[in-house]
Amino acid sequence: MSGWILRRQPVTFLIAATLVAVACGPRAPESAASGVIAFPIMPTRTLASSPGLIAVGKKTFEKECVACHGAVGNGEGDAAYLLYPRPRDFTSGQFRIISTWDGVPTDDDLFRTISRGMPGSAMPSWAHMPEETRWGLVHYVKTFAKRPLKINAAHEPDQFGSGGAGPLTIPPEPPYDAAAQVRGRELFAKGCAPCHGATAKGDGTQKQTDSKGFPTRPRDLTLGVFKGSPDPDQVYRRIVGGLPGSPMPQSGYLQGNDGWHLVHFVRSLSSDVQRAKVEMKKFRIVASRVASLPTSPDSGVWRSAPAVNLHMMPLWWRTDRPEEITVRAVHDGRSIAFLLKWEDGSHDETAIRPQDFRDAAAIELALSADPPFFAMGQPGAPVNIWMWKSERQADMQPVFQDIDKQYPNIGIDSYPNLLKSPMEQPTRNALTLQSDPTFVTAWGAGNIVADPTRHSAAEDLSAEGFGTLRAHAREVQQVQANGVYSTGSYRVLFERAFDVGRQAIRLAPGDRVPVAFAVWNGSAGDRDGKKSVTIWQELLLEK
Repeated sequence: MSGWILRRQPVTFLIAATLVAVACGPRAPESAASGVIAFPIMPTRTLASSPGLIAVGKKTFEKECVACHGAVGNGEGDAAYLLYPRPRDFTSGQFRIISTWDGVPTDDDLFRTISRGMPGSAMPSWAHMPEETRWGLVHYVKTFAKRPLKINAAHEPDQFGSGGAGPLTIPPEPPYDAAAQVRGRELFAKGCAPCHGATAKGDGTQKQTDSKGFPTRPRDLTLGVFKGSPDPDQVYRRIVGGLPGSPMPQSGYLQGNDGWHLVHFVRSLSSDVQRAKVEMKKFRIVASRVASLPTSPDSGVWRSAPAVNLHMMPLWWRTDRPEEITVRAVHDGRSIAFLLKWEDGSHDETAIRPQDFRDAAAIELALSADPPFFAMGQPGAPVNIWMWKSERQADMQPVFQDIDKQYPNIGIDSYPNLLKSPMEQPTRNALTLQSDPTFVTAWGAGNIVADPTRHSAAEDLSAEGFGTLRAHAREVQQVQANGVYSTGSYRVLFERAFDVGRQAIRLAPGDRVPVAFAVWNGSAGDRDGKKSVTIWQELLLEK
């Protein structure tokens, strides 16, 4: 929004790799129901490297991966500075998820990582991609390594855990009986607690860095967030093989029963439910057809719409994150309404002071048939963003917030109101609404952020890549939103007509539209690209 004069904190820019959505696709069967759209993590076949496959990987990488990992694969993409942990540097050859004693990933390791993503980071799941495309990425990513990623011949380590080479073998799994539990706890206290803490909450040694010198923290093992799969055999590989490039060392001396006892103990610290909640899955959200749209977040109409719980990942990782967002959708054949619900322990509804940040939520949809990069769109492939802000909501209940709300003793200039007679001139303490827009320059210039007469807590926005976010003109701001905060959670209703002009996505009954969501937690310092997001979902509008 360059050139706009803001009298308050600027419109939040969605800079980092985040939300995306994809444009309307072919009409879907009306019988499709809400729920998980399953995609396999493991490959059904192994595809060897070939020039054609590498070309597929290169094309996909340039579209989907460059923004974070960089054009040369060094982890220095445009969005990298906004992400924690940092994107992987493929040139170093150090990959976190490996199944060898040599710290080298197998092709299956890379395939699984691409497919599943990396919970605990901003790396999303790409399981929705065709299997051949994922294999193309596997082989293209390997070309960045300065040294060939060679798998050596298998050789077991000695009794002290040294000398192992090649694929890491998994010995038979022993029973986890009472004696095994005691042994697992002992091994954890001796080898793991110094970093992960005695309670396994990641509160041990905090001053840690990765191989590139970036700060990192031990994982809170009670949350059920595993970089690799939480399956027992995969946890075994992480414990015994380590995570190259991180402070997590190889522990070959645990090969055998001790390794399994520690696996079972670590998994016992979290539940299957916790581990399932962090898996980034793609869901179908069915927008039920109703006679009339709901008028509030608490309307009974929402009971007819199936609820879908979507996993959220913070782009700047932290443990006190919104884990899920619940989404419902309905339409009446002319307009669509969404209901978003998520937990938030604080109600942050002002951003007037520079140290304060607002709570917010957004929905993003694409305008092109070929979905753009999972971020802010791409040149020639814009995305349409509907964004609700708690501060906007507070502005309407009961009156527009201004600087003097936080700074009551501030000096305020008094300007004449050319729209009123001399006898009706506002006093120096008059509300913004009594001012002449000519002298409230951002309002007078048409900036929707500074407009005290607006009737919605939402903004209708478009973007075609990083730094291109633009608000639609005030006269075509068609998205309505109304949010309610109570009992530690938000409920926000979005509504918009199907067809409102060229800048925004056009919808129709029967459409199938990929969609994504984001949430900002003001008390956690979320703003701009620092937020929690979902991966792409599918919105189906019933006929």
